[in-house]
Amino acid sequence: MSVHIPAPAVPTSYDEDDISRSSDASEEDNKELETFDDWIEEERPCKSLFDENILDSATLAIEYDTKTHAFDISEVSKRLGLDFFQRARLINHIRRELGQKPLAPELANLTGKEAFLSDDGLLKPTLEDDPLLELELPGDSDDEEDGNPEAGTSAESTKDKGLAKKVKKLEAQLKEAREAVQQMRQLVQGRLNLLEPDSEKAAPEAPRDDDSHYFNSYAYNEIHAAMIQDTVRTSSYSKFIQSNPLIFRDAVVMDVGCGTGILSMFAARAGARKVIAIDASDVVTKAKQNIKDNGYEDIITVIRGKVESLEKLPDDIPYVDVIVSEWMGYCCIYESMLDSVIVARDKFLRKAGVVAPGPDGEDETKEAGLMAPSQCRMMMCLGETFDIIRERIKYWDDVCGFKMTAMAEEVYDEAVSEVVKEDCMLGEAATVKDIPVQHIAIKQLDFVAPFTLTTTRSGELNSFIVYFDTFFTTDGKDLEPDAKVELHKGDWAPGEVLQLGRRNSEGLDGHRRQKSVDSIGGHSRKSSRDLSGPPPVEQGAITGEPLSSVPESISPPPPPPPPAPPAPAVLTAPVGILSPPVRRPSLRARSASRRGSTAGLPKSVSFSTGPRSMPTHWKQTVFLLREPIRVRKGTTVSGTFHCKKSKDNSRELDVEIHYVVDDPSLSTDAGEAKEMIVQMFKVR
Repeated sequence: MSVHIPAPAVPTSYDEDDISRSSDASEEDNKELETFDDWIEEERPCKSLFDENILDSATLAIEYDTKTHAFDISEVSKRLGLDFFQRARLINHIRRELGQKPLAPELANLTGKEAFLSDDGLLKPTLEDDPLLELELPGDSDDEEDGNPEAGTSAESTKDKGLAKKVKKLEAQLKEAREAVQQMRQLVQGRLNLLEPDSEKAAPEAPRDDDSHYFNSYAYNEIHAAMIQDTVRTSSYSKFIQSNPLIFRDAVVMDVGCGTGILSMFAARAGARKVIAIDASDVVTKAKQNIKDNGYEDIITVIRGKVESLEKLPDDIPYVDVIVSEWMGYCCIYESMLDSVIVARDKFLRKAGVVAPGPDGEDETKEAGLMAPSQCRMMMCLGETFDIIRERIKYWDDVCGFKMTAMAEEVYDEAVSEVVKEDCMLGEAATVKDIPVQHIAIKQLDFVAPFTLTTTRSGELNSFIVYFDTFFTTDGKDLEPDAKVELHKGDWAPGEVLQLGRRNSEGLDGHRRQKSVDSIGGHSRKSSRDLSGPPPVEQGAITGEPLSSVPESISPPPPPPPPAPPAPAVLTAPVGILSPPVRRPSLRARSASRRGSTAGLPKSVSFSTGPRSMPTHWKQTVFLLREPIRVRKGTTVSGTFHCKKSKDNSRELDVEIHYVVDDPSLSTDAGEAKEMIVQMFKVR
């Protein structure tokens, strides 16, 4: 749904306290009704007079001291005729002077005339809140001044005892009545098969399960084939892992959500000493077989389960040096897999300052471990997506001559995943959420972000387009805000099979893999582009050096000469040509030359899932607007992007986009408030 509100009514930033704050109910509303049990004082634990044992009540403490230490405070008080205050002095005297000691002779020979029984200083409790001091025993006197030890049997005391007996009798009758009512309810329910009105409250609710469906969806081949055949995705991971031997050689690597195990095998091929692959889906059975078939079972350990449940690493490994994971979902953070990656980082990734042997065997202080990828950026731009409107909305206007527009109503409430062409962008994209995986916290993945987008051409604004850029850096440091991302060019189809050639016959780890294959899934046909070396990058991309330009003085290659005549012909160069034409180096030769000159140096990698780059299986996330707006070049659209985990399913997202459209070419009154539009979406 979408609503219109005055723009000033919606703040552009939010305080976390404001979001979580709610009105507290009054004490009278929250206060439970007092019952008869509330009037009965509960017995409290009581410490023995002579040792450290603590009993459940003062009565049990007296019984314990009688059996263990042969001293019954109740019997002694009765024999000596001690009143309440005298007994209190005796208890405090024992705790202060004789506690933790065997029974003193003076206690066995008490006469009731001891000086401490008249010492008012002993009326101050030795043990704070001592239950023994509050316990009333037969013989207690309410009147200390008459000095009569037998005054405890007054008429008033006898009356109180009678009332206490009546109360206990009534309590027993009430208990029996409640049991009878409960038995009657059970009998009626059994005979009539009725549900008790409050049965749902009585039975604890089963915990909500957001995981089973999620993990089950990754048990089938189709989803893994789509991911592996995504050239941009798989080649980027492969390039970063296998082009950085200084990072991966002899390292301990964790692969969170390993799937088929392909990233784990990349790491093993790059020389990792140990790889820990973990996944909670049934696909781990196939991953184990894949790893065994490629001869990496001695390096890669596969664990089935959630990383949140993993208490320690296998083989007493203290930490991992690198965590690789392909955790990104639609709209980047859909599926909430990043939460698990953050848990793995906090539990197992090497902390800065760890001392461990270096490459030369000498101990050295290590930096913090590396996350791969190390950073992602959620990007948003304005869209003119008529194709999506036509396919998902307008289609229902006329279906075989019937109007079925009711089918299109819910389309506006859910984000759609589609491949958007570059010419559908109405302007440049802006970052709505920067995700530094090295140090971001889970709570920061629910966010409210301001944005300002400006159109670079006229058109109809009918959607917001969200995608993400992914960066693999070699040091894990945050990127500069203006860092460029590599844009892969080309078309991708879901059926395309990715080929990954070997760097050499033995692999970077020096182990010959006789059972390995040169392609994914056993296919042998060639891919549309050789990916054995780094793919070409655009000028300014952070992933490597730009392609070196070819001097203009070098002529293009000449056409092939005609067939040689029987007699050799002598060719002379035209006037003004100092040297024969030279064929420019091939792209492969230049790439190989560059790789040779930078061999061994750390290499960063990045890729984009935006409309200007080669399509990926993530596509783009499109938020269709219920109220399209005609915009001119230079129109500004500003507002806030609200994103949080859904209350119904933590792996889904609830999104709100609050925006105001400002066309500078239209004159408005200075004091006129612009109208803000708010539209809510589900990402699922």
